[in-house]
Amino acid sequence: MTFCVAIKSKTGVVALSDTRISSGLGVSTSKKIKTYQDGESSFFVMSSGLRSIRDKVIHLFEEELETSPCDKLYKVANMIGKAVKQSRAEDLEPLMQSKFFFDAHFIIGGQCSKDKQSTIFLVFPEGNWVEASDESPYTIIGNTGFGKSILRRLLHENISFDLAIKAAYLSFDATFKNASDVDFPVDFALYKNGTFEIKELRKTEEELKGTALKWNQMLIDAADSLPDFVHFDD
Repeated sequence: MTFCVAIKSKTGVVALSDTRISSGLGVSTSKKIKTYQDGESSFFVMSSGLRSIRDKVIHLFEEELETSPCDKLYKVANMIGKAVKQSRAEDLEPLMQSKFFFDAHFIIGGQCSKDKQSTIFLVFPEGNWVEASDESPYTIIGNTGFGKSILRRLLHENISFDLAIKAAYLSFDATFKNASDVDFPVDFALYKNGTFEIKELRKTEEELKGTALKWNQMLIDAADSLPDFVHFDD
């Protein structure tokens, strides 16, 4: 399974992905965020689902991107969607015969040369897409059940860049503590509007251990400080 989340703040976008790759009984580590930068456009692509679909879609996308550079991010989403549709047309039936689903979601985030600011798109397995809104400024794919509630509580249309980074990690932390199929290290892709430069960094469990412990203690203290609403003697 995969955990990928992207958050749109008022000054840029934040992406986080786990790095666990499962193949049969084997487990390995692999980067799941791919960045594209040419000085005028800067964006990242993340995906969940079958690795074979992801690899084929990326190759088809990159081949078209070489001859048709994008000046707006929605055009990147269109290209990814087109590649997904081609892969689906070619591979859906053989996958179903082998009892696999055509399972592939893609997140695209960043800013192209003619975009006023950065944004995020989610591409579905059918090739269609939606853009993150100010009211719902995030997209999460893969193992989404444990981390989504934190995002819903913390995120709003005026979220700061720094809080977006923290929210992305806390969403992963909730998933990591409750699921065995996502794991450290985690990769970040950080982009601020108008810079056309994505900063990438990797963090290990040990590096973020202090943050996780502090967050856990803060939750305990907050719960303990709530007023009692059930009394044993009533």
